[in-house]
Amino acid sequence: MRVLTLCGSIRAHTSQHDAVMELAHTKGPISEFIRKGKSLVCAGLTLSNSEILAAATMKGVYSKGADIDYFPLVVLFHHKESSVLDIRCRLRKESAVDELAYLDTLTIVEEKLEGLYTKIAKADGVILSTPVYFGDRSSVANKFFQITARKSLLQNKIFGVASVGAKRNGGQETCNIYSMIETLNQGALVVGNGPPTSQYGGTAVGENQGDVLEDELGLDTAFGVGIKVAHVSEMYSKEKHPTSQIRIRVDILVTMDTSGRFLAKYLKDLTSRVAKIIPWVEFVIHELIDSTIYRCLGCTICPVPPEGSEKTTKCTIKDPEDCLEKLRISLRGSDCAIIAGLNILDYEKIIFRYQVLTERMRYIRRSNFELTDLLITGLCYNQFGATMNSIHSIKTLTSYIRHNTTIYKPIDIFEYKRRILNDGETSLLELCNAARRMKAGKQGIPRPESPYVAYGYSGEPAKKIVARQKGGCVIIKRQKRMPVVLL
Repeated sequence: MRVLTLCGSIRAHTSQHDAVMELAHTKGPISEFIRKGKSLVCAGLTLSNSEILAAATMKGVYSKGADIDYFPLVVLFHHKESSVLDIRCRLRKESAVDELAYLDTLTIVEEKLEGLYTKIAKADGVILSTPVYFGDRSSVANKFFQITARKSLLQNKIFGVASVGAKRNGGQETCNIYSMIETLNQGALVVGNGPPTSQYGGTAVGENQGDVLEDELGLDTAFGVGIKVAHVSEMYSKEKHPTSQIRIRVDILVTMDTSGRFLAKYLKDLTSRVAKIIPWVEFVIHELIDSTIYRCLGCTICPVPPEGSEKTTKCTIKDPEDCLEKLRISLRGSDCAIIAGLNILDYEKIIFRYQVLTERMRYIRRSNFELTDLLITGLCYNQFGATMNSIHSIKTLTSYIRHNTTIYKPIDIFEYKRRILNDGETSLLELCNAARRMKAGKQGIPRPESPYVAYGYSGEPAKKIVARQKGGCVIIKRQKRMPVVLL
């Protein structure tokens, strides 16, 4: 198993390759990594923050026993830009057509490309480390995605990203999310940085060169990206062609619909067609607009600690009408989950359950990331011209990757004047095959520890909260309990 880390810094240099790799092979905790990095800087090496961050991701990969590889993207490109007109003029003079020459206005050092192609082809996972420019990535990182899109290089790769900005909230998360969306559209599977924070990848702070070595928290998130990419790559690369005995279950959460069950009816027809093609899949459709979902109580304790023989924590809401506990049990036994939404012209007809569902699933995340490694994607039925709910799949990515899951490319169904332009069948088939491959790969690979049991804290003495529902009213009993655990 091999993971390739790409550095998107315009300051990166091939002469520093050995130093980056030496830093990546640092053993021990992040503190030792920081010590080693500072010693290299003191020795006169001008390592950029993104190079140091790239080394931190590789340290995570290396800690999982995987092979690491490294490539600074800046070597692919001339520093000087050429205009589109200049490129076309050159092509006419040379009487040749090179598809890569049409990539925007940043010219490419073509002799370096084959080396990059080879590295990506050998890699099971790919990580990008990039500086942040106004909430987005560098120009060379952006150009890389244009190259991979034209060559389908990221298809079935596990992708993670780490970025460094001048401030703690300097656009790192938007930078990471943009890259995740593009790689999903190119057929990659994306992951975050895993526990204990399980966010959108590595987010580090470093204004001046080498400053990132002062950000232990940020480096730790980059380290987590490497661990997560290596772990999922191991599973996904293990069984590329699963045996016929591997069956999967796909749970579809219909988080919004019309009173006439427009979306549910479409999904039942779609899944029945797909099940005839691949009989080894079982679809379970949860029509959530028919279910009761209580809003989150905002408890000071979330979730409730286990009692007696219970092994997992639960939400304080105990009303049997509330569907979350049944849904939680179903998802724990699922191989793939689809968060289905609706984007139609008659927006006012939509009955929403998405937001309250996402809000309530907090307790599932906070109970040791119970959905760890579950393959998840968004599905949206779109009518041409509808805009009010057009970002459903993006919201699914940003919300459900926080559950320490693996995200698959979204399924978008398009309707134009009552004619279906893309019915979603091919995309659903591809998703099922990916879920089956993931399930086969999980066998024999232990689930990683996801230590996040949150009991909450409100500034008051620790209280155990037991809630019950009666007639829609929430009654809360407070009792003494063990000391609070802050995570």
